Amino acid sequence: MICNIENEWYTNRKLDVCFIVRREVRMKQVKRNATRLLLLSMVTVALGSYTGYAHDAQAVEETVTLPDVTVTATRTLQDISKTPSSVSVVTARDIENRKVDTVADAIQLLPGVYKSQASAGEIQIRGFDSKNISVLVDGVPMNNSFNNKVDWEVIPVHSIDRIELVRGASSSLYGGKGVAGVLSITTKQVAPKANRQGIHWHGKVNGGTYGTWNNELGFDARVSDKVAIGVSAEERRTNGFPGFFVTEKSKAIKEDVKAVSPDTPLKQLTSGKYVVGNRGDKSLHNKNLSAYITMNLGDKETLTYRYVYANHKYSYHNPISAVTVNGKTVFTGDIKVSDKKYVSLNGNSFLGHDAEREYHSHSLQYKNEANKLQISLGYLDKKKDGYSVPTKATSGDYEGPGTHSFYPGKAYNLDVQKAWKPEGKHQIVGGLNWKQERFDQEKISLQHWRDKNSKDTKVFPNGVSETNTGASRTMAVFVQDTYRPNDDWAIYAGLRLDHFKKYDGSHGEYNKKTKSYDVAHHNDGSYTELSPKLSVERYLDDSTNVYASYGHSFAPPTLYQVYRFGQTSKTPIHANPELDPEHSDTFELGLKKSWNESTKLNVAAFYVNTKDKIQYVTFKKTDGTEDYKKYINIGSETRRGVELELRHKLSNKWSVFGNYTWQMGYIESKALANTDQSDGKEQNFEIPRHLFHGGLEYNSGKWNVLWDMQYVRSRNSKDTAGGEPESEDAYFLTNASVNYKVSKEATLQFGVQNIFNREYYAREATGGRTYNVGMKFKF
Repeated sequence: MICNIENEWYTNRKLDVCFIVRREVRMKQVKRNATRLLLLSMVTVALGSYTGYAHDAQAVEETVTLPDVTVTATRTLQDISKTPSSVSVVTARDIENRKVDTVADAIQLLPGVYKSQASAGEIQIRGFDSKNISVLVDGVPMNNSFNNKVDWEVIPVHSIDRIELVRGASSSLYGGKGVAGVLSITTKQVAPKANRQGIHWHGKVNGGTYGTWNNELGFDARVSDKVAIGVSAEERRTNGFPGFFVTEKSKAIKEDVKAVSPDTPLKQLTSGKYVVGNRGDKSLHNKNLSAYITMNLGDKETLTYRYVYANHKYSYHNPISAVTVNGKTVFTGDIKVSDKKYVSLNGNSFLGHDAEREYHSHSLQYKNEANKLQISLGYLDKKKDGYSVPTKATSGDYEGPGTHSFYPGKAYNLDVQKAWKPEGKHQIVGGLNWKQERFDQEKISLQHWRDKNSKDTKVFPNGVSETNTGASRTMAVFVQDTYRPNDDWAIYAGLRLDHFKKYDGSHGEYNKKTKSYDVAHHNDGSYTELSPKLSVERYLDDSTNVYASYGHSFAPPTLYQVYRFGQTSKTPIHANPELDPEHSDTFELGLKKSWNESTKLNVAAFYVNTKDKIQYVTFKKTDGTEDYKKYINIGSETRRGVELELRHKLSNKWSVFGNYTWQMGYIESKALANTDQSDGKEQNFEIPRHLFHGGLEYNSGKWNVLWDMQYVRSRNSKDTAGGEPESEDAYFLTNASVNYKVSKEATLQFGVQNIFNREYYAREATGGRTYNVGMKFKF
């Protein structure tokens, strides 16, 4: 693509490099789409009013707002203000009134939470990413079996009723991965009621910048006194924008190198790399379908089955090259950057990858409120996961051969918990957990790199040249006792025993001579983890309490780290079946204070010491060149921080909130012979030192107006410059959302994100100011 089309240009002020973004054309399209959507909303409302829909008082679903309680923190219903943990709650109303596309969007304004503003949108909690956060949806673990991370895009956000975030060590109740905390998501559903039958519809239509659409339609119905059902479908898609810059390091020109000079000099970054282009628009398309059926088995006894389907696709389109030679845009070749140095253009780098994920989640949950018994059975089938890349791209529209890295997985989970009625000064909850996971990875040759069904079977059976497999199984029991010696003190003591086994690890490569696969089987392994937690809480008065807690947690290595073997890479990746978990000790102090129910203050200070840290280490040959890479346990890391949160209700119409987090992390490495590891202690710059979130909300009659802001300090190391690609800049963003209830059934919505159009990088370029307009309805 040439960078000089009239009315289709974008100049990056930091780089002085011209890239086509087609921003003007898209903004016109957005305005037309917004106008059409607004007209459609008005017509729909008018039709709804004209038909004179008769609302039976019992047919319209009532809105129930739970008080400030949590179930996740102790596995029993507790008042958040009386819980020795840092807990936050996001409700369905919070999600509906803001522009929220994923769970990561929904929680990004909470204390201690950092969300990357890059297109992937990964989050951190207290400096830990999602592989150290236990994420549950209706009791089903969502951390995937391949790398333990969470694919936020596959969780249907408009079906969410409530999100509870409990920060801090949680392995005593939830096992591995609960190092930073637990994120428990409960989805919407209605319960069967005697003499109450009817159907309740809900939906949303929302469009915005970059051709973005976010739509939802569903219903909940009480079929009989004993049965209730619900179905919801969601779709989100966007054309995206050019955010990912392609950079290359320069090399010395040798005699056999025939480098040519570009028409215009390439822009050099502070790191020494040169910007050679951009991958183009990153588009995505999400589809979700969820359904449930709840049966009333008796007095306070229910059985619920829930199914969730999710498909998430994303890819890059319209790549841009910043290199022209004799007036022709080029994507390959050796390009001079000086008389002595050149960069080598790789066409594959401009095209990026084409990815798809498909999840099927099944859960069956039995609840007996009378006996405080809950049994949850979950099955998460990740039928598709992976991405395809080109092999020898020569142009921006290359459609030739490529490879597909395909790694589906399955996870089974059984969780049983029983809470006993308080006996004297004790309240006990206990249970057991069983979980089994598996991943299977294949490297597949494709005839057309974007078409994952175009398997090249001429060389490899079914196109598969390489395989990796692995599985794990966990069996655990847990118990927690809440002891209240008097009205002023509470002591929480919990303990969980996990037995973890990793097995069935193998690596296979196709042998063209024998026309069969050479398979190497890895050793099995197992370990047992004991995770205690002790918390002490002191109630100073009816509105003030302080607490102190200690918790031990562990993070099992991912199956990818244990069993992944890649012989075909430039530097081979070796499996490590002997890899052990990371172990963390968390210490926390907290204060909770309220004034007349209108003002609430929460303060928490934490310190986390992680040992047996898993790091990706390069092993070297005797001559100093790279031999192979492997994940091993080496070194340690410490994280510490302070979180402050204040919420205040100014009046019946106005309320404000603000929270600030200071945090730091340090990685201590140990020298290891013939590797890239050396003794030293370095700051972990991936953790932003300062986070601030704040906002103002207005509610009156038909109006709801929200204004929020967030500040994130730069995540650049001392040697990294800001304001250019691959940097992690500091930013201060403000957003606004307006909701106007035009009728009992319909609400018009309008939002602006990044109101002041701040320009910054989150490794990638960010999208600037964006708009959205839409309508939500319930009847």
